Amino acid sequence: MTFYKLKTWLFALFLIVFVAPCTYAHGISTATAKIEMRPGNLIELKIQFNLIDLLNHNEKKYSLPLIASLSEEKFGLFYKEIVKLFKQNLIIKIADQPINSNARLPTQAQMFALLKREFIETKFSKNQQNIPYTFSDRRFYQVFYFDFRLKNPQDLEKLFIQFPQQLGTIYTTFTQSSNQEIHQGDSWKYSLRHSPKQAQKAATMSHSYDQKSH
Repeated sequence: MTFYKLKTWLFALFLIVFVAPCTYAHGISTATAKIEMRPGNLIELKIQFNLIDLLNHNEKKYSLPLIASLSEEKFGLFYKEIVKLFKQNLIIKIADQPINSNARLPTQAQMFALLKREFIETKFSKNQQNIPYTFSDRRFYQVFYFDFRLKNPQDLEKLFIQFPQQLGTIYTTFTQSSNQEIHQGDSWKYSLRHSPKQAQKAATMSHSYDQKSH
């Protein structure tokens, strides 16, 4: 890196750290995680989070306008650190045995484009504060996918997932899929006999997961 580039980069960091961030409205900031057991003992993990909230986990002054205005090169440094964060701090175990997962992550370009769309809509949308925000509206949340396979269904009771502390409080949902064929002309309806053997009365179990409490 040349002296000029280094000087430019340090100036950008100065702006990010010391300039007061502009207000951005993205509704509920809680990260979410959906853990789903699929046929063949396949576990799929979907994590959604707001990138600016993650960057500000140590009360730093990162703002949406500043991050969205970075060059591709500078944003690439953030992207590499975020990927590294998940690789090192998303811990999956069966009892005490670590499990390797397959990661399906957005590219740097995809993550940056989503961030820019959030910035544009936040800046130019009229009466945005009056628009109701629903829990399912996660248009500008980054989405990371992971999957792994259990050796047997009983391992589900020993499954342990530790999320990166930088995500803060996480709203988690656990589901077990129930598959059936719907023949032509037939319709689907819920039946207890379609529930997985390991399922309890409810097909979906949700709880609030606070990383700080563990």
